[in-house]
Amino acid sequence: MKIYFARHGQTDWNIQRKVQGTTDIPLNENGIRQAQELCNNLEERNFSFEKIYTSYQARAVKTAQIVDDHFHTGYEIVQGLEEMNLGLFEGHTWDEILAMYAEEHKLWMSNKRYNKTPNGESYQMVMERLFKALDHILGQRDTSSDKNILIVSHGAVIMTLLAMHRDIPFEQSHTIEVDNATPIEFSIEELEEIRKRL
Repeated sequence: MKIYFARHGQTDWNIQRKVQGTTDIPLNENGIRQAQELCNNLEERNFSFEKIYTSYQARAVKTAQIVDDHFHTGYEIVQGLEEMNLGLFEGHTWDEILAMYAEEHKLWMSNKRYNKTPNGESYQMVMERLFKALDHILGQRDTSSDKNILIVSHGAVIMTLLAMHRDIPFEQSHTIEVDNATPIEFSIEELEEIRKRL
């Protein structure tokens, strides 16, 4: 079994470079087009999957719906796949955050894995809830089968997996690009290796 993660399609806040987090911003027209392109990308790369799992946030659900309309696999909303709660940073650009919350940002950056954003989550908390969600998802499935799944989630959530997989410190996580509506493949074994280091 392979697990394909894909970030939702583009939103207006992505263009404006505003931090979204828990703020429920819908896909824009380009985001809808990107979700449709995701379908083509999956087909071209022969990424077959049996079911879609998605965050409850509107931008992820709409992406999942567009993919489901194409492949007719069905989708399920799962708690724990939602974007990182970035608290007071949400709705602002990073430049605005540095101006408004300089001390809070400095504290967060001093230990980005374990320190929470103000009124928000830490990356460690995101990883812990993500793996609870994965336990729920994989508990429904025969992980030894060749029937793969697609998980539609968010930039920070997928970034945590990539940072752990590539052994990149979270203080350098800004170097990891998670493009909208682009599939990223993980094996069960790779995810289990990450879990051991939580």
